[in-house]
Amino acid sequence: MREMKELIGEIGRPNMGFVLDSWHWYTAGETIADLKTLANRDIVSIDLNDAPAGRSLDEQKDLERELPCATGVIDMSGFLNTLNELGCDAPARCEPFNAALRKMPPEEALAATAAAMKKAFSLIR
Repeated sequence: MREMKELIGEIGRPNMGFVLDSWHWYTAGETIADLKTLANRDIVSIDLNDAPAGRSLDEQKDLERELPCATGVIDMSGFLNTLNELGCDAPARCEPFNAALRKMPPEEALAATAAAMKKAFSLIR
């Protein structure tokens, strides 16, 4: 995040910011303290995912993610509550790179994704 903040600063345009992804935040080894260096205006949108359980950080694969709160590997409560403390009002979405979800009928996949997002947002205090 530090390098991206520097890049955005160098570009110097008011319409630049982060697509803040919980999975990338986790796999980059970023922390709550790193999130607290951002301001609401820095965040353009939010992607929410969880990481597969039973894998080390280095074993995570970009196109293999879980729905938000599915495994608890990513501290979704810390992530979302910190963004809430920042006054973040960016739109959020799920980015479900998940083989099991792709095999579901569309209505079932949508219902599972919506339930996961509701579960994630219920963590906000």
